Amino acid sequence: MQLYKDENTSPFAGCLPVLLQAPVVGILYSLFLRTDIAGHPNDLLTHNLFGASLGTSLVNMLTIGPFSLPTLAVYGALIVIMIVIAEVTRRVFRPTPVEDSPMSSPGMLRIMSALHYLTAVFAVFVPLAAGLYLTVTVTWTLAQRVVLRRRYPLPIANAR
Repeated sequence: MQLYKDENTSPFAGCLPVLLQAPVVGILYSLFLRTDIAGHPNDLLTHNLFGASLGTSLVNMLTIGPFSLPTLAVYGALIVIMIVIAEVTRRVFRPTPVEDSPMSSPGMLRIMSALHYLTAVFAVFVPLAAGLYLTVTVTWTLAQRVVLRRRYPLPIANAR
């Protein structure tokens, strides 16, 4: 808290971008989930990607049906891409542990590492259109982080 006070900022300062994006993301996901919008059919969900319907979720296809091999293949490819990106992000952008910090405990480090894969878990529950959106988002985020890290490299810690 002293750091925030010294820098004349608030611990909640980082929340504003999230709060500003929340309505847009909410509207976007409602487009993926609603079969009709303003009394008209949602044409987005009638399209397909390599034979897989954009309105089908992997969980619904596997539990309720009908089974579709193209849907399984497209979802599989998207999930593999998300897992690979999560692993690259986890390895390359691993935070430097701080001594005597609860965030540096082995259990917390395992939890933080597992969070990278959460997007791939969410993708199996949402329609393919949202899964495609998630895949593009994690790919774009990784590309942004690589560019920013090259532009603004982290300072090298002094060896003691």
